[in-house]
Amino acid sequence: MAKLEITLHEKDGDVTYKQNHITGQKFLDFWELQEKIEKDNLTNVEIITLRVEFIAGLFPNDKLTAEQVLRGLDPWELNNTIQRLDSVILGNEESDEKKEP
Repeated sequence: MAKLEITLHEKDGDVTYKQNHITGQKFLDFWELQEKIEKDNLTNVEIITLRVEFIAGLFPNDKLTAEQVLRGLDPWELNNTIQRLDSVILGNEESDEKKEP
């Protein structure tokens, strides 16, 4: 199983995007984004936009865009998806690969 997965509702049905490797740079980018959110006086729209752009950038070869993420998730899925992917990046949620002995 991939370390990061996101399933989006697209025209032809649900599509799952996977990423098997999370770089140290992505970890650093996550914390830089967190600092920006905490320091700057951003609106909710700006915060969501930045978070979705970050998520899209986690997946390889520009196959996934922020616009696809926004179009492919129901509103009630968006926050949970962001939090779940953040947890994986921070190592708080183990992938199946880590759980195996």
